[in-house]
Amino acid sequence: MYAAPDHADPGHGRLLRPAGLLLFAAAVLAVILAVAWQYGWHGGLAFRQSAAQARARLQSATLLLGSGQYRAAEAQLAPVLRDPRSRLYRAALLTRWHIELTEAFAHAPGAAPRRRAMRRLRSLLGQLVEAGRWPAAQWRRLAREAFAIGAYALSAKAWLAAARSDPASARQDRERAARAWAADGRSAQGGRLLLALAARSHDPVRQRTFFLQGMGWLEGDGGAVAALSAGQATLAHLPGLWRDRTIVLFMARLALAAGQPQRASRWLSAALEHRPVESRR
Repeated sequence: MYAAPDHADPGHGRLLRPAGLLLFAAAVLAVILAVAWQYGWHGGLAFRQSAAQARARLQSATLLLGSGQYRAAEAQLAPVLRDPRSRLYRAALLTRWHIELTEAFAHAPGAAPRRRAMRRLRSLLGQLVEAGRWPAAQWRRLAREAFAIGAYALSAKAWLAAARSDPASARQDRERAARAWAADGRSAQGGRLLLALAARSHDPVRQRTFFLQGMGWLEGDGGAVAALSAGQATLAHLPGLWRDRTIVLFMARLALAAGQPQRASRWLSAALEHRPVESRR
């Protein structure tokens, strides 16, 4: 059996034990504080979701959505949606939107659950559009989804936001926005947008197409006087269109409908005589 040397202090071990315990406790506390800080505690009374936890919840919600477990998917998102400061809060909003959208279309058309779901969808979509700062591809997806549920005004806003985010595709996005305004019953607003596209275009074919379509919508919704004024302003930037017989006849008809027969007569005479049309007269 091992025996301590005769000269060893019998109290030596007892003197070191409290100091060792203090060092061990301090080390454990430091580890606990480091882990707590990593998981979102910064001196308050509650822990916040860590980015890793939030990301795991988003992935879990997506998997549950794919298997049709809508309520379970929403439950996974709930903690993330309670913290607007989270970097993944906006991603959670989008995931919630896709859950609600998928569930809504799972109901039969015209059924009461589907109508209720559509009302919730419009409210949620409004939040997403107001949140802003989405990339162009996401704006376009929101625009298409908004159109699919009949939220045409929100679709138009999303298309216009996409146009601002991606100037290279702005023409196509603004054209789709105009059609969304028309679908919403705001043909005059869509018409003005098409006239703006005509004025900006360098392609004579697009100029003509946008002009005639826009003028038709504007007249139908805003009346002949409003259409005549907008048409003249647009043609001031596109004088070459006055050489188009269809456009001259269209503008002359508008002038007659607006109670300006003298102007219509001058335009028709100039066109027949192959003289430049003075659009302001």
